[in-house]
Amino acid sequence: MEHPCYRCQAEIQEGVAFCPHCGAPQIRVAAPDSATPSVPPPVPETSGNVLSPSQPYSYQPTPWQPSGQPYPPVPAAPIQWDLAWRGALLCGVGAAILSAVPIVSLGCCLWMLGAGALSVSLYQKRMPGTLVTPAMGMRLGALAGLFGFVAHAILTSISFVTLRSTGDLRKAMEDQMQRQMASNPDPKVQAMMQQMFDWMSSPQGAATLIVLVLLVMSVVFVVFCAAGGALGASVFRGGRREFR
Repeated sequence: MEHPCYRCQAEIQEGVAFCPHCGAPQIRVAAPDSATPSVPPPVPETSGNVLSPSQPYSYQPTPWQPSGQPYPPVPAAPIQWDLAWRGALLCGVGAAILSAVPIVSLGCCLWMLGAGALSVSLYQKRMPGTLVTPAMGMRLGALAGLFGFVAHAILTSISFVTLRSTGDLRKAMEDQMQRQMASNPDPKVQAMMQQMFDWMSSPQGAATLIVLVLLVMSVVFVVFCAAGGALGASVFRGGRREFR
């Protein structure tokens, strides 16, 4: 099949690249077929969560969120101490009062544990939806224990001064010493107990004794209330899950 050269109009065989008469290149551009579907250009990749205008949005579950499953728990927020101290004060003072009652005081450790757990419960009621971790519960319980120790120290000091002024404290100490001396007839032991009694009866000995008692009770209150707060946070956290 032949076709004319576009420059010199000479007849040229089909498939010849250049005209043998004038040397003009023979280039034919085929028109696109309208029936052929057009392919859209590829969408450029984007970084992060930014979508290009031509990129369609499609929801893809994240690795930690399977399709159809709830979101993970809300991260724990810092403790709002301006809202936490009231509940801690109430629980700590309640534990101190129960620990000062003669017969009820036998369960003082239970009252301290309960005070720590109750302080966590009151804080969650004031901050609904807040996730309290065991570490946060321990701090809330320790605050309740600190308030409880202060209240217990006041009650103990008042009781000590009252008993000392009426002489009941000295009488109780004498009775206790007499029973101890009767159970151990060794003269050396009795002499040591008498010296200890004389020292505790003096103002310096009485002040030292009350300070030692208060130091021990401060550690007991803070440790047991903190343990109760951590235990309460674990129990409340296991029974109540908060999701987004």
